[in-house]
Amino acid sequence: MGATPAAAAHAERWPYEVTRRHQADVPKPGKTSAANRRLQKDLSALGYFTGPWNGYYGPDMAQALFAVQKVNGLRTDARWSEEVARKIRKGFVPVARSTSGNLVEVDIGRQLLMVVRGGKVVKVFNTSTGNGKPYGGGKIANTPRGVFTVQRQVDKMEKSPLGMLYRPKYFSGGYAIHGSVRVPAKPASHGCVRVSYEAMNWLWKTGSLPVGGRVWIY
Repeated sequence: MGATPAAAAHAERWPYEVTRRHQADVPKPGKTSAANRRLQKDLSALGYFTGPWNGYYGPDMAQALFAVQKVNGLRTDARWSEEVARKIRKGFVPVARSTSGNLVEVDIGRQLLMVVRGGKVVKVFNTSTGNGKPYGGGKIANTPRGVFTVQRQVDKMEKSPLGMLYRPKYFSGGYAIHGSVRVPAKPASHGCVRVSYEAMNWLWKTGSLPVGGRVWIY
């Protein structure tokens, strides 16, 4: 079977043959193993960000599995399973909305952040955006939608009125894409776009979201 109808409408098959592994040789959370390392390599080959290929099934791997599960319409529990393995073998990745240029797309509905180059998704991250709840004197925790550019960035941990933002890249006033210690599979922020610390480090290191870079949130 391929992706679910809902997922298939927003995903495409990536031309990559993932590792065939023995049934008993499976990835396990909290462990360091060859099976975990192979899973990291398979996910990375499909464009899912896993952090370092160190064989450790920890928070970075959980973030990658959240993203895979979202793309394929599965329950988001960050757990490896045979069903997840089948979806990985099918090789489905998200489809970009943009058709040209380099930018970051944020899909609020599926809680995904994607680095897109020339209309092709090259890296996929789990993200967490505004939870839609009221806070602070009648404000609502919504993430703005539209096409923005990165206006400024701060290459350190920055204290904001609503908490600590790791290496933030501001795209609209006080709204930023930033690293966070807590990036669940669901909306949880006051309106910013959260990714993991390692994901934010990757965005900085690769220059994928420079000042002036486009951010399309939908």
